[in-house]
Amino acid sequence: MVIMKNLTVENVDLNGLLIAVATDETGADWYASQRLFQPDTLKFVFDKNGVVISMHHDVSALWPGGNSVAELAADHIPAEFCLNGEWVFDGKRIIPRAYTAEEWQSRAQSQRQRLLTEASATMTVWDREKDAGILDDDDKASLIEWTKYAKALRKLDVSAVEDEAGYQAVIWPEAPDVA
Repeated sequence: MVIMKNLTVENVDLNGLLIAVATDETGADWYASQRLFQPDTLKFVFDKNGVVISMHHDVSALWPGGNSVAELAADHIPAEFCLNGEWVFDGKRIIPRAYTAEEWQSRAQSQRQRLLTEASATMTVWDREKDAGILDDDDKASLIEWTKYAKALRKLDVSAVEDEAGYQAVIWPEAPDVA
């Protein structure tokens, strides 16, 4: 298994042509080292936190500048593995990512903001019709329901979310069926 850690990039002038040259922390050249990777493995790029950010079976398809690269045999790759930011390389294997309390908090706040943005988008037309004095009674009722939903989202306290269990325990208000 080849692992190249912390590749840095330097632009080198070659007869007036700037070429990006990447080397790992041992000084090994990225391009020269590509021949060391096995043809039947999955090669992947991971960041300073181990989060897998890119992958390919052809090592020459990867650009690891500012990151690290490793390879694993296909039978060592979890069946569920995909590039969604939720997998890390621990130096030996790819495993599900463990989030910090701050990251879980951020995920909960982001989910609330995403739902508020969707609610706002749903209400925009009705708000304009209301401002123009042309909102009919059915749409007024819908606007009221969506406004109540948005208010419940804004009041939802997610400050106690510190882990997956806390995130899963959040009781998100249900979006109105009216649209």
